Amino acid sequence: MHKIKNVMKKNLLLLLLLVVSTFAYSQEEAKKEFKSKVLTTDRGMFGRTGATVGRGLQVELGINYEWTDADNSTYKTDVFSPIKAKLRWALHDRVELNFAISNNQMVLRAWDESFKDKYNYWSPLDIGLRAQFAETHKKVSTDASVYVGLGVYTTMRDAQDKNNVTRPWVLVDRPSYVTPEFAILVAHHFGKRVSLNYNAGVRWTGMVLDDAQTAKDPDYYYTVNVTVHALQMLDVYVEHFNYMRKSYYSNIGMNAGVRVAVIDKLTLDLNGGLGFNSASPEAFAGFGLSYKLGRLK
Repeated sequence: MHKIKNVMKKNLLLLLLLVVSTFAYSQEEAKKEFKSKVLTTDRGMFGRTGATVGRGLQVELGINYEWTDADNSTYKTDVFSPIKAKLRWALHDRVELNFAISNNQMVLRAWDESFKDKYNYWSPLDIGLRAQFAETHKKVSTDASVYVGLGVYTTMRDAQDKNNVTRPWVLVDRPSYVTPEFAILVAHHFGKRVSLNYNAGVRWTGMVLDDAQTAKDPDYYYTVNVTVHALQMLDVYVEHFNYMRKSYYSNIGMNAGVRVAVIDKLTLDLNGGLGFNSASPEAFAGFGLSYKLGRLK
């Protein structure tokens, strides 16, 4: 695990250097004709874009792997997500419906391999409306949207196994329920090559952390992302994220990645990052694609 973390640290530093160097290059090339062919997508990022997809559908699919609890002396946890799916359906040039869901396979095992437990579960189905209320075309242009969503949580697995042994990390079985989310999504474009993107939002999950009262506490979050269109077919980005909850640790860390346009309507992405505290994954990595059905914006 520590080797993986060290490798990811080195890769993050390399990506940071690449972003800085491409930023400098982009300033020299800013006056030249340039148009990125990489799709505007949420894939690979914790934040979401300030622009809508225009007309048609955009499908965003990927896989993800998380390494956690590396410093725990008793057990370690890996979470493999073979399905991370989002569908963005444009109702108008500036209004779209979003549907997102993930399948997660958690494996909890002792360091001495004396026990192992597997837990397969689906994330809540997120249904949201993204409405773009700003789209300026100046020297520093801006895209901004408001996001209003609902998380539909289905019945959780029972907190005890077949031998009546308590699983403290599993939520108690409960009926399905729905929780809201509100966010502002903004992107500032400096010329044609550099973008500063940030989100700020609040989301309720209904999850019990310490006591019943904590189920009523929301998560407050923000993300900050710098994206450089290094080439017409290549984007490079770095991102900071922080998910905060009352009476609990923040999920805080750094993410970095690249996106490559294979054709005008198909973009592949690769990302990876590190958590900064005990509530965050030790490290994570993902791979995916985005495909646009319909005309490009």
